[in-house]
Amino acid sequence: MSELTTWLLLNRILVVGISSIIVATVVYLSNRDTINLYLKTLYYRLPLIGKNARLSKRLELDDQRWFNSEREVCNSFLPFYDQYNADEYHYEQSSRYLNKIGDTGISPMKWYTWLGLSIMVLIEAAGFAYVLAGFTIQDGSESIQIQAAVGIALLISVLLVGFTHAMGGELYRNQQIGKVRLHWNHDPQKPGVIAPDLNIGLKSKTNALDDNQPSWRQMANRLAKTNAGFSKSWAMSIVTVVFISIVAVGATYVRGQVLEKLAIEEISGHEQEGMGSAFDIQDPFAESAPAELTAYNDEAENKAFRDAINAHKRGGWMTFIMLAVIFAAMQAYSIYLGFKTTFSGKESPAAYDATYKFSNVNAYIEYYVAQQANVERAAQSVLSHLQSKIAINAQRSAGEQHVIYAANNPSSRNFLNYYKLRALKNAETPELIKTQYPDYQPAQQAAPQPMVQPTAQSAVEPVYQPVPQPEVASTTESFLSDVDIINKVKNNDLDGLTDEQVIAALKAISNEPKPETAEERLARLQKQAMTS
Repeated sequence: MSELTTWLLLNRILVVGISSIIVATVVYLSNRDTINLYLKTLYYRLPLIGKNARLSKRLELDDQRWFNSEREVCNSFLPFYDQYNADEYHYEQSSRYLNKIGDTGISPMKWYTWLGLSIMVLIEAAGFAYVLAGFTIQDGSESIQIQAAVGIALLISVLLVGFTHAMGGELYRNQQIGKVRLHWNHDPQKPGVIAPDLNIGLKSKTNALDDNQPSWRQMANRLAKTNAGFSKSWAMSIVTVVFISIVAVGATYVRGQVLEKLAIEEISGHEQEGMGSAFDIQDPFAESAPAELTAYNDEAENKAFRDAINAHKRGGWMTFIMLAVIFAAMQAYSIYLGFKTTFSGKESPAAYDATYKFSNVNAYIEYYVAQQANVERAAQSVLSHLQSKIAINAQRSAGEQHVIYAANNPSSRNFLNYYKLRALKNAETPELIKTQYPDYQPAQQAAPQPMVQPTAQSAVEPVYQPVPQPEVASTTESFLSDVDIINKVKNNDLDGLTDEQVIAALKAISNEPKPETAEERLARLQKQAMTS
């Protein structure tokens, strides 16, 4: 241990570097979403080399009076915003998902548990890694052997932690498979084979499809990593047990052989001391003891020395056996942690993330609303930064007045409005409306209208209409003309407008003739001059 301490002090820069990397990794994994959002914001807003510096030079406008560069910025932040979409249905289904699979009450292993377990296994492996390094690099210096010992200890500890955790997860999954097969055997209406329904899922919002089915089928539909025969698997358990056995027996054997070697060297050195050296000078005038007495004393001394060496060997072997037992118990504890902290369901981690730290659905909704507000602030700051740069570049290089006007009036083009526009465009899918609102029926096609007005609203109404339409109508809707609606949508002012009105206005805007550019006008006039 003193050599290891000395080596750590001599290589403190390397040790501090590795420790810093480990701490940084732990911090990043614990706050991954927040750090990624901050890095993306920084990536866009960096002066000179930031992405906004390049996007601000693109002044193309689309049919809804948004700059394409503005859309690119908003699209890059939408995944952050979408991941915090939360509703009561998802919270409820996440909780029911864990109940159906039987993973309720399981918590994944915390990072500090991982760290503590890894340190304990590393310390345990360091002892016999040092012995192994002596045999691995026999011609190396003491410093090289210590470095090799550190490397071997790290390798062994990583393998042991990974294997034992995987084995614990496999044992838990086998337990779940055993429950499914037990209930399946006692089901009077059981099918011939256990065939999980792969369409059941939490993200696909199909978690409730098997509510009326037996519990064993609900569990089977959600179990992860099952084979075709829906039987238990022991591959990882066998590999782990073999590896642990090899390490425990091999380390004990190597330690024992080192102990035997030291004992042999001690005995050999003691016997050589008893024989004396050929260069010793005998005193011719000294009186020597009788030969029988000298031989008796030597034999007694040698016997005492051998007994002491044998006692030391027995104590050493027992110590090594105890270390092997402690090593095996440590691995058993690691397997137990893997058994208690591993989910068996395919989407159990996602369901756990949605429910574990919230006392009720209100706390769940409020948390994700706050997270979305945080993303919105970050995205809006980047978008405003871009819009300020666009306004400067438009004044310098844009020759079209509508571009300059749009660049100088960006107030309605904010991140939240862009998100709402995207949601409205996605809502145009007729199949989605039909499944969400079963009371809606397709409009009657055999009802031709005598006066067909090509308004934006009439383009939407033939798709789906609610059958029982309440008599209460929006006052804003009744006083707005189609032109007013289109102008409000162009300005991203959606207050007081229904979804149907906005969708119809978007279609009308997309069908509007675009203003003729100078090049197009010149080409048209040239063609007119050639034909006249």
